[in-house]
Amino acid sequence: MVDSGIKADDGDALQPQKRLDEIFAKMKIKGLPAMSGHVRELISLTQSSRSAAYELAQVILKDYSLTNKVLQVVNSAYYSLGRPVNSISKAVTILGFDAVRDLAMAIALFENFVKSGADKESISRIMTCSFLSAMQARDLAVEKNLEVAPEEAFICALLHNLGKIIVCIYLPESYSRIEKMVARGVGEAAAVREALDGLDYQKIGMEVAAFWNLSKNVIAAMDPRPRKPLNNRDRKGYLCNLASFANQLTENVCGGRSLEPLLGRYGQILYLGREDLTAPLERSIAASEDMSDSLRYGLAKLKIGQRLHEAEEALKYPGGARKARFDLLAADGVVASAAPEQELVAAPELELEAVEFLDEPPAGSGQAPEKSIDDFIRELTETLLGPINLNDFYINLLEGLYRGIGFDRVLLAVLSIQPGRRVLIGRFGFGDLEPEKITSFTHDLEAGGVISQALKQGKDMAVPPDTPGAFAENLAQLVRGRMVYLFPISLDGKPIGLIYLDRKQGRPKLDGSQIKTTRLFRDFAVMAIRKLRGGNN
Repeated sequence: MVDSGIKADDGDALQPQKRLDEIFAKMKIKGLPAMSGHVRELISLTQSSRSAAYELAQVILKDYSLTNKVLQVVNSAYYSLGRPVNSISKAVTILGFDAVRDLAMAIALFENFVKSGADKESISRIMTCSFLSAMQARDLAVEKNLEVAPEEAFICALLHNLGKIIVCIYLPESYSRIEKMVARGVGEAAAVREALDGLDYQKIGMEVAAFWNLSKNVIAAMDPRPRKPLNNRDRKGYLCNLASFANQLTENVCGGRSLEPLLGRYGQILYLGREDLTAPLERSIAASEDMSDSLRYGLAKLKIGQRLHEAEEALKYPGGARKARFDLLAADGVVASAAPEQELVAAPELELEAVEFLDEPPAGSGQAPEKSIDDFIRELTETLLGPINLNDFYINLLEGLYRGIGFDRVLLAVLSIQPGRRVLIGRFGFGDLEPEKITSFTHDLEAGGVISQALKQGKDMAVPPDTPGAFAENLAQLVRGRMVYLFPISLDGKPIGLIYLDRKQGRPKLDGSQIKTTRLFRDFAVMAIRKLRGGNN
């Protein structure tokens, strides 16, 4: 990661404005982002007393357009009040002080940001996603009876991507560069760091929020990978997870990405079921269509209705895979075509089920992975286009499987031809594998069992925990209590090695998307060998 050049001693922390000045100076912005006077006044109103309710009404009534938009939203299908509300004071009485204040703040921010952005389409897309996410977070806070104020969940989700919004408005060229890198397959986090000299969206958003005197919970909720709540009363923990889940859900739908990993990561924390992956978003879309012209424009540009339908279809048929891109490799002559599709074979008399994938770091890793699976894919692809050190390549490949997908242990074994027999021998590994365990991973192909079957038939296999007779006795301790995956490596139809992967019993099995990604990594291993054998070293 590139050094941002911003440092502060613990005992002498820089003030928010000074820190923000340094960030924006580095980003070549002379002035700090301004906030609408109306929004500042709305933020300053924190007491839900009768006098504060009067002040809130007066702040909203200063802006004729804002007044009309607030009343339009209050009377929309989203609130379903059953009777017309024709005054701000009546709206406060019926919905409550916090609900009206936060709604007015959201509308004012939305309109101001859209007007400020040079690229109207991009900022409309971002703000529409943020608004949809905010409504989902508020709904889920109520439906799941979480110990958080629904209005606070709304604001935390709305401003979760504040850094991205600021960059889109104030650095349109940098934002465009980031979007182009992402479209080429670069992970967003890596693209942002490269375009912004080591800074990231979260850092920028948090600094702007601090400068604007937004609450600590709003600032904390900008974390893209929040920790789990400490207990049922951990309000900040639930707010952070609600904001992160709602925004990731909306972004995944808009980007055509799988929703299954979100259920694995947030399902237990937020008490989510499969229906919660689409129903809240569907309601928020329907409500937004009645709210404002800006929102309707953003919805149209996102093609959100079509994307949601595709997401619902994908949930009906789990295992829809993401397509691997080989364009650069094919152009360079490294690979002629992708490997043909094949089913993952379960151990004899046992059936593999596609279930939700838990999108979190492997057990015992202690922290979230710094690189995404897309970052590893990009690095491996770039390596294949240049000189290769095979050992380093395999280590990076295994690390991608271990950290990027989330296995407990990953091991690469190669086939050794010995007098009268062929033996698999462990070479590299990640996870709770000491060097002795790696080298002691040996298997004689004539010994039978699932490893021999996988290699001889060239079939990928999934072996449920403690399957009788599946593994040779010398591997019994290694595989005990583990869900094991075997991905043979073959060259011209002949086995040359094996990628062994496992997870502790009880952890979710691989879904279809993760199986295809693992196969892509296996294909990378074959490509590297082909390249070296072709003399491109």
